[in-house]
Amino acid sequence: MREAQHPRGVGRRGVEPAQPRGAGRRDRAHPAAPARPAALAHPAAPAHPAVPAPADRLVHTAQDAGLALVITRAPEYPGEAGAAVTPDELTSAPARPLPAAGTPDDPAYVIYTSGSTGRPKGVVVPHRNVVALIDATREEYGLGPDDTWTFFHSGAFDFSVWEIWGCLLTGGRLVVVPYLVSRDPEEFRDLLLRDRVTVLSQTPSAFSQLLETDHVRLPVRLVVFGGEPLDARMLLRWFDHHPESGCRLVNMFGITETTVHVTAQTVTRELALAGSRSVGPALPGWHLYVTDARGRLVPPGVTGEICVGGAGVALGYLGQPELTATRFTQDPYGGGRRYHSGDLGRLRPDGTLEHLGRIDSQVKIRGFRIELDEIRSVLLEDPDVRAAAVIVRREDPADPASARLDAYVVPADLDTTGVRKRAAGVLPGYMLPATVTALDTLPLTTNGKLDAARLPLPVRTAAPAAAPAAGAGGEDRAAVLQEIWTTVLGIPVGLDDDFFELGGNSLFAVRISAALRARGLPAIPLRDLFRTPTIRALAGTGDHG
Repeated sequence: MREAQHPRGVGRRGVEPAQPRGAGRRDRAHPAAPARPAALAHPAAPAHPAVPAPADRLVHTAQDAGLALVITRAPEYPGEAGAAVTPDELTSAPARPLPAAGTPDDPAYVIYTSGSTGRPKGVVVPHRNVVALIDATREEYGLGPDDTWTFFHSGAFDFSVWEIWGCLLTGGRLVVVPYLVSRDPEEFRDLLLRDRVTVLSQTPSAFSQLLETDHVRLPVRLVVFGGEPLDARMLLRWFDHHPESGCRLVNMFGITETTVHVTAQTVTRELALAGSRSVGPALPGWHLYVTDARGRLVPPGVTGEICVGGAGVALGYLGQPELTATRFTQDPYGGGRRYHSGDLGRLRPDGTLEHLGRIDSQVKIRGFRIELDEIRSVLLEDPDVRAAAVIVRREDPADPASARLDAYVVPADLDTTGVRKRAAGVLPGYMLPATVTALDTLPLTTNGKLDAARLPLPVRTAAPAAAPAAGAGGEDRAAVLQEIWTTVLGIPVGLDDDFFELGGNSLFAVRISAALRARGLPAIPLRDLFRTPTIRALAGTGDHG
């Protein structure tokens, strides 16, 4: 296939072994998508920025990684940190032999994660680790050439490393899921049926939306959860319609710095009924420790920091030796090095791990790792902002899809629309607060720390409801949409408010469509919502479906 020429095309561009180059695009169905796995055949290290992302963030990533080449379908790539080429350009010139192969310890990829200083940091993972991950799971889960996998996640999210190489290194078939299909549970369900997908990787948030679709029997035999904590009770809906013997559900706890996955727990109906918090024992070759503040092991059942050693430990943070030395230390128990995760947990006597959240301000929302301090730092860069705080709020504590970011800024007379707009020029969409509320002062505890419990609920003033369009069936379509959007988003909504600027996302869009169907009204296709993201525009387009 033409993509096989990509590695030689990289070489023609003068990229040397272990020299970073980038590959990224939002739409995984686009011809640029195969460049990601194909380019790894060249012994240079690909860097995966979050695409799409603000230009400033892309420039920082390109400069920080020292990119020699950017493979993209975008018309132009900001910054001067490397030449941008299309996949077609990589295959158009005469072939050139590949350079000498690298070693297993050479960097395989660099993935950028949120950083507390306001700038993302690059995690460098060698080839050896990726091979070890697949070797640790191949036999246990029967991965082989009869399997069909989905490439569902962004290349900037390390779950995609598991999807791509779990499939290709075991001889499977990889189905590239178009971006809009990945955000529409009904279209995604149809893809699973049409392409006879057998191995599915999902965040709990995405899977919870798939559960809302019609309960048809899927060909999937293995579902791997990762990216965010799983509430096992949500899987009871799955077990009500699918026998345990037909499909294995596996909850995997993982960290970018330790190569995607660390532990694995098969979830049964019994564990789901019990609401188990176990993420299982360590994968073969990975080592798990729970330590106190001094790095000493704590007994089973005692909460401490999760540390990970063994085959998955990354090389470190690109260009940040001091941070690397702090987070990656010598492993006094298993040899080699270990990574201090910043996650809280406790080991059970049987060696399984319970994950109990974060020590610091880092959170995961819909699979993306987010430093709340990074968002706060960006808000404080606004010259009008004197103080800022960012919290995660869930409309439904039991539903991970309801999580959103709420920001608070001081002083109270700030133009919060302008503050959010300026932040949108720096932060990727998944890190942009859904709301920004201005206060006279931030509430503090007696110890002088932020008292998050006393932060008020966000208040928005809805735009005036002027001359809405008439709705089908005698109902006012705009009024119905306004009521549903307000309920789903948890804030007042005006007719001209942009759904995505309000903090809406594909998961909320699914809920809106479900609410419309419950009233006997046609759903709103996700494509329509992207094209016309306001109630007034949608109400004026007539029926959907």
